[in-house]
Formats: sequence, C-alpha cells, structure tokens
Amino acid sequence: MAPVTLACYFTAMTNFSRAGLLVKFNDESVANTLADVVGCLEHLGIEVVLENSTRGLMPGRPTVPVAEIAELCDLAVVIGGDGTLLSAARSLVDHQIPIVGINRGRLGFLVDVSPDRGLDQLVQIVNGQHIEENRALLQTRILRDGECIASSYAFNDTVIRVRDLLQIMDFDVIIDDVLVTHQRADGLIIATPSGSTAYSLSNGGPIVGPTIDALVVQPICPHTLTSRPLMVDANSTVRVHLWDDDVARAQVVCDGQIYMDAMLGDMIEIKRNVNRVRLLHPETYDYHRILREKLNWG
Repeated sequence: MAPVTLACYFTAMTNFSRAGLLVKFNDESVANTLADVVGCLEHLGIEVVLENSTRGLMPGRPTVPVAEIAELCDLAVVIGGDGTLLSAARSLVDHQIPIVGINRGRLGFLVDVSPDRGLDQLVQIVNGQHIEENRALLQTRILRDGECIASSYAFNDTVIRVRDLLQIMDFDVIIDDVLVTHQRADGLIIATPSGSTAYSLSNGGPIVGPTIDALVVQPICPHTLTSRPLMVDANSTVRVHLWDDDVARAQVVCDGQIYMDAMLGDMIEIKRNVNRVRLLHPETYDYHRILREKLNWG
C-alpha cells in the first residue's frame, strides 16, 4: 500500500462528524489499511468508532457491535471486499448511513476506493467531493401457512435451491399475484441490479445498471429450452411456491451469507426494501469503466 499522502493531514470542514469502521472479519491483512484510515479520519477531525470486526487489529482501542455503529455514526467506512460491504449494507440500510468501500478484496464492484494510491479519494469523499448512489436491497421472507418463519435482507441476490443436494426442484413463480411460470430447475435467483454482476452473471444473466429500477428473476439450469431470465419492475412482489413432493428440504440463501431452511409448501416472498443502500463513490467513479476493468473487456 502506498503511504498516506499529505492530503490526509490537511484540516478541512468535512460533511461527517463520526465514522464507524468495519473490516473483513478475522483478516489481519487489513490491519495496516485500518490504521491508516483511522489516522486519516482523526486528522480530519472525524471521531472514529471501531466495529467488533476490527477487534485485535488496533490493540487498546474499544470496539462496539454493528448496531451501535448504526446508532452512533453518520458515515460507515468498510475495508475489505464486496462480501464485507454486503454484510454492512444489510445491517445499516434502515439507518440510512452512507457507506464508503475501501477495496482490500479481489473483484471490487462495490468497494471502489483503492488504498494503493494513498487515501486522497477518501479525503475527498468525506469533504463532500463524491457521487452518491442509492441502490436497491431485497427483503426476503419465508411464509409457512401464512406466517413468516424467517426473513433476511439481500443486497445482491436471494437464491432458492435444494438443501445439501444437487437436484432439480419444482416451484411456481408468481409476480404481483399472477402465476408467471412453473419451473423445474436447480433453483432460482432473484437479483438486484447490484447483484446482476454476481451469481446471476455467472449463470448467464443480464448486466443491469445499478440505478435501473428492475429485478432479475432467473432460473438456475432450467430443464427446458424456453426458460429465460426476466427483468421485472422493481416495485413487483415475487413469490415462489415450493411444491415438489420429492424435495422436502430447500434453502433460501441471501447474498451467499445468510442461510434459511424452507420446506414443501412454503411460499418465499421477495420484494424491494423501502430504504435503499447509500453508497458514496469518488468523483471519478464510472460504472461502465469498472465493468470494462473488472470483466477484462479490453
């Protein structure tokens, strides 16, 4: 990582007073970046609150649960990869705290501040020189006999599949109370525009601009040549009814991080959450440039 530049020590009026710092859990490789970010923010007059994921990386400093970050802070700085930011976004979305992602992972579609060139971009962001994007997040519920038995948010996608086996499952896809299709497939992906470059992309789905108001409904390896991904209005409610007698156990996975069990007869309901994730990008941010770089389009 490049040394922190003098820009971090220039005192300026910032747009934020208290920043919560979250990192990839149990990853000592982010320790140096974390220390640099803490020093940079404190020299800008911003109070720093460390979340529990940083425990042990800065000895002597107290840490707090993410719930306290949500209550105390007006900015969240996430150090890690896209997976770290997904977790932070689910925890913070309903508190409407803007999030800055510092990339210490690999792909980095969501975490786009690079510490390798110093922290000038972070300084510019906290001083108000940034682009803000408001991105959709899903609310997923498992309904059994009309009662919600489990729920979770998903920033990228909700995936429905057979638990523990590679096996075809049968399900109905119902959109806004209208039966759209009956499927025999390995499962189903419901993705946000942000998640269109994740599992959905690997499964042959479309790339959707992050601010387009749409959801992707995409069967996984459907057992028919006529099945295709659907882009539906983001205000739609998607329900998936599980009804295969041979599949007693299914699994609903949110962002590849939250696992919820489902069973025959359950209804999985997915819709866009009322509150959106607030992402802050450097002023040089351009989504199509990121696609070109990350997907090696030349």
